Amino acid sequence: MREGYQTYPVTDAVGGTSPEAHQAGLDRIALAGGKPTSVVQVGCELQRDWGRQETAEGFTQILFGGERPLAVASTEPAGNGVRAGR
Repeated sequence: MREGYQTYPVTDAVGGTSPEAHQAGLDRIALAGGKPTSVVQVGCELQRDWGRQETAEGFTQILFGGERPLAVASTEPAGNGVRAGR
């Protein structure tokens, strides 16, 4: 950010050693100018609009379908001390 980059921390894709540590880290990023976002929002920004038929069906499957849909997974609490990738 100091060098002019825009930063968008994906708040539901990162964790900390506790909920408080997670929030403290996100607060520091926001105070420095970061703009918090979510996994679903990043996906929607990549899709851009539903008029893009060549990717809309696949994106819908990622977001709402399958064994662990992105829209549901991103709303589940990560828990204390859970490492990414678990």
